[in-house]
Amino acid sequence: MKTSLLAEFPDAHSLASAARRLRSHPELTLDAYTPYSSEEVREALALPPSRLPYLVFLAACLGAGFAYWLEWYTNAHQYPLNVGGRPPHMPLAFVPIAFEMGVLAAAVAAVAGVLVLGKLVRLWDPVFEIPGFEGASVDRFWLRVDAAGGLELSAIEAELEASKPIRSLLLEVP
Repeated sequence: MKTSLLAEFPDAHSLASAARRLRSHPELTLDAYTPYSSEEVREALALPPSRLPYLVFLAACLGAGFAYWLEWYTNAHQYPLNVGGRPPHMPLAFVPIAFEMGVLAAAVAAVAGVLVLGKLVRLWDPVFEIPGFEGASVDRFWLRVDAAGGLELSAIEAELEASKPIRSLLLEVP
């Protein structure tokens, strides 16, 4: 069973200063639950850049490439027709549909990527059971600290208390 440390703060500035203080420990994983997006909190958490643009670009290229290949295979290779004296493989006729399939694949990848990479497909988390946590969607700011390996969170808790949270508690995560 894994233990997480949760601290509640009254504002984004307090949460950001606590996150900056704990960022010096590379074995800690920090996460924030806030009612609105804050650039200061994002900078304090030092989140890595998103991989979503690469996923969307790859999906667009694969979708467009597959659509172009499918058109070529059916029209020029499998069932060639001589229509108006044009060659069986006429690239200008294949580009619009390939482009549209690329856009469709990119859109599907973007929606799926936001759900998966943003961890929005997770229906339940033990953090949601904490009394008062519903304030994270109204006016409270929460910092979650998970320790990798066998690090003891009691020393981290003492360091976190220097940031003066409203309250802090340990949570057992299955």
